[in-house]
Amino acid sequence: MALSLMADASLKGTLGLSVDQARAVDTIQARYHKPFASKRQEQNQELRKLRRARIANESKLMAELEVVTQRLHQELRQIQLNEDDDIRKVLTAEQKVKFEGYLKLRKEMVGSSRDAKDF
Repeated sequence: MALSLMADASLKGTLGLSVDQARAVDTIQARYHKPFASKRQEQNQELRKLRRARIANESKLMAELEVVTQRLHQELRQIQLNEDDDIRKVLTAEQKVKFEGYLKLRKEMVGSSRDAKDF
């Protein structure tokens, strides 16, 4: 499948990306996907440990894991911010305005208990 076809369809349509822009966005998204997924998996593991520590009422372990999970959350947020910044670099001024609206909508759509509003 061509790179441009693999670009996020709603993003491509929402922003009116050209074929070259869609290809660039797809490349950017592919570059960030693996590190984000890996870090997200690590965060989920640590959050499960934190839940177990809370159930067991292990305050020392809870305190340690809260620091770890907060750090992982910030690292995930930074990966997402870096991806968004890289995408902005291939957009026109008009597309950047639309992209900000897209990001706002993306943030509002987060609703699952396992998702964080800061992404």
